[in-house]
Amino acid sequence: MAYVETLLGVLLLSSLPLADERRSAAEETPAGVPVQIGEALDPRPEIVAQVRIEQRIIIRVPRQSFSRSSLLPAPPPPRRAPQPELPKFERRKVGKCLAMRDVTGVRVINDDMLVLFMRDQRMIEAELERSCSAREFYQGFYMERSGDGRLCVDRDLLQARSGSKCEVNKLRQLVPED
Repeated sequence: MAYVETLLGVLLLSSLPLADERRSAAEETPAGVPVQIGEALDPRPEIVAQVRIEQRIIIRVPRQSFSRSSLLPAPPPPRRAPQPELPKFERRKVGKCLAMRDVTGVRVINDDMLVLFMRDQRMIEAELERSCSAREFYQGFYMERSGDGRLCVDRDLLQARSGSKCEVNKLRQLVPED
């Protein structure tokens, strides 16, 4: 039994660092700093990383808040009883792109058409792709700002608040008929 205890004592003593080894470890790290922190303060960088910062702009176009009567001509004098007719609109070509900064609101007019209201009082009809329902855009839409700041046919996606995304197939200006 004494032999086993002696053998265990020798093994334990041999696993301890010598006095010279303790001094060299203490010289490498500042006094009172654990070895792990001393290794972290090593002046040699281990990993160099690259950081990339991107800017993302989302444009929100709200639902146009107006009453249907605002599209109607001024009400007739009180003496006349006939109701005014709803205005009829003619569709004219407007091009393939619109400046997004000029769009102030949107309204749904049927299953695949939106009316975009512009700052200069124009109304632009936007026809959506077949698989999209314009009814999902009743609260407005979001659009990621493109590099040129324009909304273009067959390029940009409109995103409804519900999450669905649609492309615009055609843009036409609505002009009241005379």
